[in-house]
Order: sequence, then structure tokens, then C-alpha cells
Amino acid sequence: MPRTAREKSSVGLYHVLLRGSEGRIIFADDEDCSSFLDCLRRAGEGNSFLLYAYCLMGSHAHLLIRENAVPLNQAFKRIGASYAHYFNAKYHLSGKLFQDRFQSEAINDNAHFLDTMRFICQNPVQAGLSKTMFSYPWLGCSGVTESKKLLYSPEGMKEEKRRELVTFLRNPCEFEHLEVHGPGRLSDERAANQLLRIANCPITEISAMEKPRRDSILRTAHDSGLSIRQLSRLTGLGKTVVEHALK
Repeated sequence: MPRTAREKSSVGLYHVLLRGSEGRIIFADDEDCSSFLDCLRRAGEGNSFLLYAYCLMGSHAHLLIRENAVPLNQAFKRIGASYAHYFNAKYHLSGKLFQDRFQSEAINDNAHFLDTMRFICQNPVQAGLSKTMFSYPWLGCSGVTESKKLLYSPEGMKEEKRRELVTFLRNPCEFEHLEVHGPGRLSDERAANQLLRIANCPITEISAMEKPRRDSILRTAHDSGLSIRQLSRLTGLGKTVVEHALK
């Protein structure tokens, strides 16, 4: 079946969603998040693109970005290859890390742009990963936070304007935005956070554990609300292996 052509933004602005292949975790710890931001920074050198906001969420990343000197598909091909090389080498993995194609939402006006920024900033709180937006360490927002010289921020932004922006970002979203999951089940972000707490180690290490410890973690996680499919997706273990662990 042929791919649907991406909707083009009239002003080059996009909300981009990067996801792990089959919902797999792509940021297992702080080092992974920091390394991904380094890949973003290197890819954006020379005004290849302008980044206004980002949020790294375990199994995926949200980015608010303007296409500039380099087409986005080329920029993300470079980012994906660089980060996958790092991640697979660190965890002794092989194969593709990201889904074949990043998702994107075209943004054509300022109201949609600001609401997308708000949506991205609210993600950690909505996922239960942080009590407040800006206490989450892997969130960046133009005009509010700075990180590794990644963000394109307006020069000379006055404190009053900054406070107005923060107040705006705390209000409910008005538009529909790219989502990772549908309603009615535990999100992968909450599931991953829960699994990290239960295992007390990077999720990528669970599949290599001794069977008794591994199965105990899987049973505890399942009892706390994670589905069999989520456990299989997040750990990389086969669905049958998870089912046997729960018996």
C-alpha cells in the first residue's frame, strides 16, 4: 500500500513525533536522553532546522520544529542513524530502533504553533512522569528553558512576556494533536515509568535477566496494570514468554 504524502506546512512548521519500533523504549536512562539531544544539536548545526520545543518520553519524542536549510526527512534520517548507532552499541542490540517513518503534523498559524508548544510541555504531567511541566528534565521550551543551545529563542524576551507564556502553557489545549496512544488503557509512558520503578534498572536489561527475577518483575508489573502486549513491547520479550511468566 503506498504511503500517504505528508501534509506540507505553508510556513515550514511541524509537530514531529518520533517513535520506537513496535513501541520499544528508545530512552532507557538519562544518558540516552542526553545523547539524543547531542544528536539533535549536531544535526541542527548551520541552521539546518529551528527547534522550538522538545520532550523525550521513554518510547517516543515530541518536537516542535521549523524546516530550514535541510528537508526534515534528511535531517531525521541523520538523527535516527546517529542515535540508533549509539543505542544499539550501548545495549548490544541490532536492527532498527525507530519506526520506518516519523509522524508529522503541519502547523500553519501562530495559534496552532503556541497550542502545540503547550501540548508538548504538558506531556510529562499528563503521562504521570512529573508533577509540574518544567521540573521534568527532558523538556525544552523556547523562551522558557534552555538546553545545550538546542532551542531557537527570541532575543531580548522580557520577563513579563516569559511569565505570560508560562501561564498560557499551563492552560488546557484547544487543538487536536499527534498522540501515541488511544484512550482507555495505561499509556506506554506510564507503563514504562512503572516498569522502571519495579525493575530498578534500565528496561532493556530485563530480557537478559535470570528467569526467576525476570518473571517476578513481569508478574508485579502485570498486577500493577501493564498489559501483556505492553510488557512484550517494552521489554522486547515475546508475547508467549510473558504469558508463561504470568502463569
